[in-house]
Amino acid sequence: MMKGLHARLAISFTITTTSVLILASIVYALEIHYHFKMFQHESSMNQNMDPLSSHLERAMLESIFFTAAGAIILVIIISYFVAKKLSDPLLQMRRAAEKMTKGDWATRIHIPGNDEVSELGSSLNLLAFELERQEKIRKSMTADIAHELRTPLATLKSHMEAFEDRIWEPTPERIRSCTEEINRLIHLIHDFEQLNTIESPDFRMNFRQHDLKQTIEHCIETVSGAFLQKNIKLETKLSGGLDFPFDEERMKQVFFNLLSNSLKYTASDGQVSVSAIEEKKSVLIVVEDNGSGIKTDSQSKVFNRFYREDSSRSRNTGGSGIGLAIVKRLVEAHHGEVWIESQLGKGTSVFVRLPKR
Repeated sequence: MMKGLHARLAISFTITTTSVLILASIVYALEIHYHFKMFQHESSMNQNMDPLSSHLERAMLESIFFTAAGAIILVIIISYFVAKKLSDPLLQMRRAAEKMTKGDWATRIHIPGNDEVSELGSSLNLLAFELERQEKIRKSMTADIAHELRTPLATLKSHMEAFEDRIWEPTPERIRSCTEEINRLIHLIHDFEQLNTIESPDFRMNFRQHDLKQTIEHCIETVSGAFLQKNIKLETKLSGGLDFPFDEERMKQVFFNLLSNSLKYTASDGQVSVSAIEEKKSVLIVVEDNGSGIKTDSQSKVFNRFYREDSSRSRNTGGSGIGLAIVKRLVEAHHGEVWIESQLGKGTSVFVRLPKR
């Protein structure tokens, strides 16, 4: 039984085609009748021609009628199948969309062909894939955030309960421990806000002509005190010709995150170097340290949010696991690329290549 879109298409095709057939048949019949009348008038002297012409006219009109009736029946049948062929993919997409609204992101449809309808089906499949991926990211991110917040909150709760039950005295050292956990929470929320801003559809870059050498020197001057306090040697090797359009504030975020990572994971008396080399159509920046290094199978994962390698990226360092994710997204927003080369126990080098547009 026909219903919905199938029925509307079939009825529309039938009415349109039937109307054209009926109109054409009427016009054709009128034309035949007119010409036969003219023929009878012109041959009125020959009385033997009247019965023959009348019979021939009737036969032709009946032929037109039966042909039109047969064509209309054929149109109804063809319209049914054509409408079904056109409506089935659309109904299939509608059912898939209904399943997606209920959270069934694994729904996929197959529409053969190479036309607009099949392209629409492919677009719907791509939408389902992206929604499924985003849902997995959302669940993973929610679990990661809960995991990150749980540890400092549990520590604060245990400290407060110990103070409340007078098991511990609120000494400066223990209060400082609570302050460190609070600072860790603040730092995590700040990092997450930054990442959320960068991944927002409204995020915009402010490209202006700047000297990258000055930007790097400003960042190094800002963090030099922390490196000096930890007795880590900080060197720079900056070439000339580093003047090109980029977002200075976002680029500072990149360098602050990279230098902060090097500071965290490089032991006292270690060394960190920052170099920037002008290439033919780009600038290559390298932040290199002789810290703890990263395992080979972890190097492709360090740019994932909340990822930390247990041996060298522990919570005791205070890292949130978001810094390198921010770096990657900001570098990509500059149409550049970033990658890591590292050897466990020997150090890490982070490479950033930015195009000079």
